[in-house]
Amino acid sequence: MLKRDSLTAQMQQLSHTLAKVKRLIVEDQEPKALEEVAYTLGHYYGTSQKELVAMSTDLFIDRIREQAYKAEELNMLAAFLDELAGLDEEEETRRNLWAKVIALYDFIEAEFQTLSFDHIARRNILVRALGTD
Repeated sequence: MLKRDSLTAQMQQLSHTLAKVKRLIVEDQEPKALEEVAYTLGHYYGTSQKELVAMSTDLFIDRIREQAYKAEELNMLAAFLDELAGLDEEEETRRNLWAKVIALYDFIEAEFQTLSFDHIARRNILVRALGTD
């Protein structure tokens, strides 16, 4: 029970941070939004944008599997990666990050047998944007 309460508190904090990132983007404060995303990736997920972009999607999923994250944590990671991709001006980096978002959605569905209409809708948009099936 204590672990579940801790996870709930962490997810609330991550959700609050994600909302702050989205607000900063709307307010045209992209550098601050990027700082928040970078901080979250580093301190909660132990990675960086540079590291994420450099690794293959397969290696990324292997690392996710090794870390044994809960579905909620992976949902938030996908959301942060999606925001990070939207903040990046380089097309190839955006595509790379969006491929990892799709891989996360697929992983969550396969490993946790969790279907989300939000994930399905966003996945379809990203697949079209990437021009993949």
